Amino acid sequence: MKHTPTIGRLTKLAALTLTILLTGCAIGNKHNYHDTNATTTTNTDKSVAVSSLDRRSYVVSGKSSPDFVGMQRGGFGNPFDVLTVSGKPLSSEFNEAFKSALARNGVNVIAIDTQAATDNRGAITSLVASHRDRLLLLNINEWISDTFQNTSLSYSLKLSVMDNNGKEIAAKSLKRELNLGGSAFNPPGHAKEVIPGSFRSVVEQLLNSPEIANALK
Repeated sequence: MKHTPTIGRLTKLAALTLTILLTGCAIGNKHNYHDTNATTTTNTDKSVAVSSLDRRSYVVSGKSSPDFVGMQRGGFGNPFDVLTVSGKPLSSEFNEAFKSALARNGVNVIAIDTQAATDNRGAITSLVASHRDRLLLLNINEWISDTFQNTSLSYSLKLSVMDNNGKEIAAKSLKRELNLGGSAFNPPGHAKEVIPGSFRSVVEQLLNSPEIANALK
């Protein structure tokens, strides 16, 4: 005798299939941070060096790699790491974004990469050794995206401007928890679209803030 699947069985089968598909889509995702083309109106005749320091606790401890930028969740909500497309550390991506934006506006700027650390001493020493007129140091205290169906982004950043001796002149801090919307059918694809735009927006907010623009002059 032929059995016809019940609606309940079909629903469970559909849910299981969707869970498997979502889990498969959650593995191996990467977000593009390296060519977001941030722009700035900030200008200066002074030479500038910029450095970004990753102080995220899970990166400093070695639990997460420096190119870790967030999580993509599978069908059961289990998280999988999201990394940068370039394979470069997040701190290097910030460095390049700042450098490129300033250089396009005619600023004489170099970028100095750092290792993840709990304090600023090594980064400041390297910046001072560059013999530039103004020194920019970004502290990445938090930066993490989280995608299930919706995508969220949490960050806590501080950009400081220092003189050529490493004395702070001004600083701008940003701390937000954003809901960037989502997609029921392709959450990873949605995240790959909205995260680079948010990264670009944050870089522009920092560089174009009056605190930073005035201190670079």
